[in-house]
Amino acid sequence: MNLTLPEKIQLLRKRMGLNQGQFGAKAFNLSEETGRTKIKNIELGKQKPTADDLVQMARALNVPESVLGQVSSTGQSEQGTSLSQGLFVDQAVLDRFHQLKDYLEMLNRAVSIDDEELIEYIAGKLSDVFTYSGQLKAINN
Repeated sequence: MNLTLPEKIQLLRKRMGLNQGQFGAKAFNLSEETGRTKIKNIELGKQKPTADDLVQMARALNVPESVLGQVSSTGQSEQGTSLSQGLFVDQAVLDRFHQLKDYLEMLNRAVSIDDEELIEYIAGKLSDVFTYSGQLKAINN
C-alpha cells in the first residue's frame, strides 16, 4: 500500500507536531490562518501542490525533497520506476495474530516515507506480537 501525497504530507506534519496552520505558515511564510487553509486543501486533495510547494514543504518537514516524490495527475506520489513485489500473508496467519494486519499496514507506510525510527518501532511491535503468541502457546502446553 502506497501513501498518496496528501497522506504523506499529513503523516509527516503530524510527526513534527505541527498543526495545519503552523505547518503552512512555516512552509510558505504565510499567516497561520492562510497557511492552514492551504495545507488543509492539499491534505484533502482539493489543491495540487506545485513543484515549488513540494520543495518548501519538504524543507519545513526537515525531509529530503525525494520523500515527497513527484506528483502524478491522480494526486498519487510517485516513488520512481521500480516495482515492489510485496509480501503475501495468508489469511490464517492474520487470523492467528490479530494485530499483525494493522502493524503490517503501518510498516508499509513507514517504509514508503523512509522513516527508519518508525520502521524500527513497528518491527519491535511485530516482534512483540509473535513473542506474546509464543508465550501463550507455552503456557497452554
